[in-house]
Amino acid sequence: MTEDILVEVSPGETRIAFVDERDRLQEFLIERIDDRPLREGVFRGRVAKIERGIGGAFVDIGIGENVFLNRAQGLHEGERLVAQVFREASAGKAPAVRREISIAGRYLVFRPGGTEVQWPKRMKSGRKFEELRSIFEESDLTEEGWSVRSQAVHAEATALLSEMDALRRRWSDAVSRDDRETVLLPPPTLIERVLRDRIAGDSVVMLDDRNLFHDLSRLVRENWPDLRKCLAFYDSEEPIFETYGVGDELEALIEPQVPLPRGGRMTIEPTEAMTVIDVDMGGAGGGRQKDDAVLTVNLSAAAEVARQIRLRNIAGLIVVDFINMRQRSHGRKIVEAMRREFGDSPVPVDVLGMTAGGLLEITRRRDGPALYETLMSQRTAAMRLSSEYVLCAALRAALRLKGAGGFRLIVSNAVASLLKGSFASAFEETRRRMGGALELVEDQSVIDYRIETIRRPENGR
Repeated sequence: MTEDILVEVSPGETRIAFVDERDRLQEFLIERIDDRPLREGVFRGRVAKIERGIGGAFVDIGIGENVFLNRAQGLHEGERLVAQVFREASAGKAPAVRREISIAGRYLVFRPGGTEVQWPKRMKSGRKFEELRSIFEESDLTEEGWSVRSQAVHAEATALLSEMDALRRRWSDAVSRDDRETVLLPPPTLIERVLRDRIAGDSVVMLDDRNLFHDLSRLVRENWPDLRKCLAFYDSEEPIFETYGVGDELEALIEPQVPLPRGGRMTIEPTEAMTVIDVDMGGAGGGRQKDDAVLTVNLSAAAEVARQIRLRNIAGLIVVDFINMRQRSHGRKIVEAMRREFGDSPVPVDVLGMTAGGLLEITRRRDGPALYETLMSQRTAAMRLSSEYVLCAALRAALRLKGAGGFRLIVSNAVASLLKGSFASAFEETRRRMGGALELVEDQSVIDYRIETIRRPENGR
């Protein structure tokens, strides 16, 4: 499925929306200035604590919180080591690191210390496989650690050789850094990782920030020539998400209930141990339903279940309670349908099958925090948008204001505290773009935010 990517940049955050050919939202990602990604970053750290009961260790890599290293046998507290983050913090768990280093490009991954070339499962024969293998043999790199990525089939030999040199040079530069430096390889930004890993075919990446557009255009031109036609600059006063109707869909992502196309509905309930998704007939009910009618609603629900799991970035164990089906063959059809829906998932998903009680079990690898962790402040009956979400929305709204005079941004104490702390640079950037015509006002009675116009006195009176 071809997907286009919309990138909205504001002083507080970068938001990325994946939309299908009908401009329907399929995935939503956020990177905020107070929570930069760590994944793929390589750090020089120190073992802070050994957890002998689980064979792991907590490591200080200079980010303010210790990260977790599994398989820490042979290490001792205080020992220095080099490690790479492979999993972001989420669900109360610390970021996870490992000592095996992988430096990813678009076409290849360099594994320092490795001794073989690894190939994608779907690329073990054929003309392109032979071409790629000959490149490694002629370059005398077959005894180094490399992983060939599926995107390599779109690259010319010169691009592959250039990336090989670049990846090896990055690692050589990293290990030669001063011993006092903590960050050996900085992690890529979210948009860089999306561009490198997720773009294929005829997809278009539409960016509303001119500086970012020029930076990424240079990155693509110098490193990933097969993407040079994918980037486009969105040059319009109307916000990009409003043009494509994404904003309305985002508001629905904080709701537990999701309407289904054929009148049914599903309810999504995250818990500490798992996420439970319940499908019921809703408006499609009304008396006893025939088996075929129930199957039709369930099959329709299966596609939306898969979409919501991806949209909300739900991970771990997921249990789906479809509408009760009396025929086992119908249960098998639901399992097959779910496996098809997840067939091209960018995050590994395993559809385990139906339990004896008729519940479908799914596991999905954790890939950063779930969306509700990013958007919401708490998971209770009084769920509300997080202060970070509110302040970023307020800054976007302020930048869209027009007219002479000044404006007051009136926010709660919690939002004001962030705007004076970790988001101070975002607030100052917003004021700079507005010519300084924005004042910050704290009001304990404000739940979200409001903006007032400051009336300037006429004729100096």
